[in-house]
Amino acid sequence: MKKTLFLTLIFVVCLLSTFAVTSKAQISGTSITLYAGAVTSGSGTYGYGSSSSTITSPGPTLNLVEGTTYTVTVNDVADMPHSFEIVSSKAVSNSPLFGAGIDIASYIPAGGSGNVTFTPNKTGNFYYVCTVPGHIDLGMWGNVKVSATVPEYPSTFTLMFAALTISALAAYLAKLKIGNNKFPNF
Repeated sequence: MKKTLFLTLIFVVCLLSTFAVTSKAQISGTSITLYAGAVTSGSGTYGYGSSSSTITSPGPTLNLVEGTTYTVTVNDVADMPHSFEIVSSKAVSNSPLFGAGIDIASYIPAGGSGNVTFTPNKTGNFYYVCTVPGHIDLGMWGNVKVSATVPEYPSTFTLMFAALTISALAAYLAKLKIGNNKFPNF
């Protein structure tokens, strides 16, 4: 009786761990917050940062995965308007890649914020830029790296655990069917 309960418990844990590993690939959606403003007060150089006190030029690299949905929020912490657009070259295009543009013609007002939700549909190295005239030259850009979707499979350990569990359960069931006196102990 204890062996049956133990083997059943192992089998259930194996199934649950396999489900947990494989279901992870179905989760999507990531929020990214950037701050647009001066690198240092009065420097004449502008950029983006992951906080209002970490603004750099170029801004932080955005590492994205093809097919994953992202929401980018840009907070303008400067005393002038800014914007956000993902482009293929470090230049204003007014036609953002993946539809990833925030106020590219009307601009985010000083102290304001804007956001965009998009899903990258191709891999490669791209840029995000501020579309206000002259701002790219002042440092308002950053790199965007979109990598391929990596399918997630159960780990080798999980597969080995599942195989061991199924083998043990099959041996136990065979022992029950044949009977204790015709099957060697294990």
